[in-house]
Amino acid sequence: MTEASAALQTVLDREIEEHDVLQSAARAVYEALEMEGVQSGSSLRSRLTALIGQARQRLREALHTGVKRALGIVSLHYAGVDVEGVSDGYVLSEDAVEAEEELTRLEAAVEGPGTALAKLFEEEVVPPSPSADVGDLAP
Repeated sequence: MTEASAALQTVLDREIEEHDVLQSAARAVYEALEMEGVQSGSSLRSRLTALIGQARQRLREALHTGVKRALGIVSLHYAGVDVEGVSDGYVLSEDAVEAEEELTRLEAAVEGPGTALAKLFEEEVVPPSPSADVGDLAP
């Protein structure tokens, strides 16, 4: 019985250690994303769920901001552009093959300019890199 008890204690100690590492990692992510005010329950699961929700919300806000700014830039360069029409999305052929070909052509045409425009927004949208000590969370 003593060997089984010792083995069980070893497994429990490892589980506790893994939990502590996960908790530290979650805390580091909260801090890196400046999310200290997130309210959640006391369990690690509820904290991570709240973290995921906050991250999704920030990504959604970043997407909307980027799209609005891109439309603003297009409006400045092309007076009279129908931004309402643009906001309806693609206007493509009813033929699926033609529509796919047009999308492929458009994606190739906007690859370079799209990358350049995205770089203008990166500082505002992409969170800063975590500090070096975040990588030191491994047991």
